[in-house]
Amino acid sequence: MRLTVLTLNLWNVSAPLAPRMAALAAALKMLRPDIVCLQEVADDPRTRQRQSALAAEACGLPHAVDNDQLSILSRFPVERSCSVALPDVPEDEPRQALMAGMRIDGRPVLIVNTHLCWRLECLAERKAQVDVLLPAIERYGLADQAKILCGDFNDDPDSPALRAVLDSRIGFHDTFADCRPGDIGFTWSRQNPYVHRSTTRDQRVDYIFAAGDLVPKDCSVVFDDSNGLELASDHYGVFCTLEFR
Repeated sequence: MRLTVLTLNLWNVSAPLAPRMAALAAALKMLRPDIVCLQEVADDPRTRQRQSALAAEACGLPHAVDNDQLSILSRFPVERSCSVALPDVPEDEPRQALMAGMRIDGRPVLIVNTHLCWRLECLAERKAQVDVLLPAIERYGLADQAKILCGDFNDDPDSPALRAVLDSRIGFHDTFADCRPGDIGFTWSRQNPYVHRSTTRDQRVDYIFAAGDLVPKDCSVVFDDSNGLELASDHYGVFCTLEFR
């Protein structure tokens, strides 16, 4: 069985909201992902509806778990869920991880969605947040359970935080790096007109990691104004196709 997963930082209700949400809905109808992990989710001031609900409607996902700015949407029923608080960072908002356990093709799968602190210089702080996140995943997940970790890590692939994810005993793999070795895959780019002009360099900061019996078959950057997927945020998204062994 194949499973498709999307992660995207929605950039909350920043202007221009209407064309961004229209682009989001149109792309979701094209991609039809099975799992969607969203960050910076807010209530749409035009409809007073949660942005995750609008996204779920667009791609026909009937199950959702929401907590603050994080959402997990799923084609499969969620059997259990929890949130884990991550270490606070001065002059940054509270950060957390959202976890949802479900069965896919009869197999237990744990989906984890997170968003780490944002300032470029906060390398040690993001590593500290990952050092809390990884044991929480181990505690909440079953030993033989496939695991998918998505989110906006606000950090480079070779950063201490990302190295900790890849070196953990959970066995996470960077799906984009596995599928596209040598591709830089920027998801935060100065070519995106929504990116703040103070940005000094492009980065790959959005990731989908997989562990256990899930093998990535394809992974790509989406919502980058190519292949009919228009810009919906100041971030590009990541879309991955996985297959059970």
